This record gives sequence, structure tokens and C-alpha cells, in this order.
Amino acid sequence: MQAQAWKKRLVSGLAIGAVLVTISGCSSEQNREATAVNEFHQRLAQGRVDLIYSSASDSLRAQLSEAQFRQSLSEATSLGLLQESERAHVNRTTLPGGPEVVLAFYNSRYAKAACLESFTWHIEKGGLKLATYSCARNMQVSCPGGVAGAACETSPAPAPADTLGLASLP
Repeated sequence: MQAQAWKKRLVSGLAIGAVLVTISGCSSEQNREATAVNEFHQRLAQGRVDLIYSSASDSLRAQLSEAQFRQSLSEATSLGLLQESERAHVNRTTLPGGPEVVLAFYNSRYAKAACLESFTWHIEKGGLKLATYSCARNMQVSCPGGVAGAACETSPAPAPADTLGLASLP
């Protein structure tokens, strides 16, 4: 009887351990993704598009020259310095006939406007490699519960309080 109780506790402990490993694995991937986005933003603020491009995925570099990539970032670079950025949604998936990717949407506010940023990262041995990036000016996304597969909706981003004249109110 004691052996069965011990076995049951061991199996329960293994199940809990498996859940913890799964959760920490997910958390670890989300941390890698957040780190990659922070690095992207730092390099963008430093004007180091060359470093973003050189560390991007092979597929991005096959589709765009560095000059074309620099042009594709012109919307984001014209918005000024990043003020704040909040991840709205992240999801890992496999593209049909392609690599595993991490898709992430961020509601970001730059000095001059808001931007809905979308990132696609290829999962490679060396880490996450940027595959696509876009910035939809003055847009935001909301994903109820942030659950993978949940329906996300885009909408106009609210104007910052300063542009409404509220900062100067008594």
C-alpha cells in the first residue's frame, strides 16, 4: 500500500514537473522573443539597421537587399525614439512547408506616433532570426486573453494625452 502511495506521489510529481518544464520552456521562448525585440528597438534607435539586417534570417535577406530593408524600416525610423512598447500577443507556429516561427504583435509608442509592430522570427539554432517586420502607424491590436489562436482585432491607437492638450490643463 505504501508503495502505491509513493508511486502515485512520484507520478503526480513527474506530472507537475512536466508542467513546470513546459511552462518554463514557453516562458524561456517568450523571454528570448522579448530580448530579440528589445535588441531590435535598441539597434533601430542607434541607427544600426545594418546590424538588424546582418543578423536577420536568410529568407529576409534573400527577399530584400539591405537598402530595400532600410527603406522598409523608414516608417518606424520616422517616428522618433521609442517611448514604450507592450507585447499584445505572441504565438509559436510552423509555416506550411516552412520553418517554425514566433509571431509577435506589440503596441508601441514612439515620440511622434503610435505603431502596431508585428514581428515574425524564424526559430534557428543560433536563436531567433528576424523574418518580417512591419509598423502600422497609429494602430493598435488587442487579443483577448493573449491566448494563442485567439481572434485579435486592430483599431486606431488613442492619441497621446499631450496632443489632446490635456497635459496643460490645471
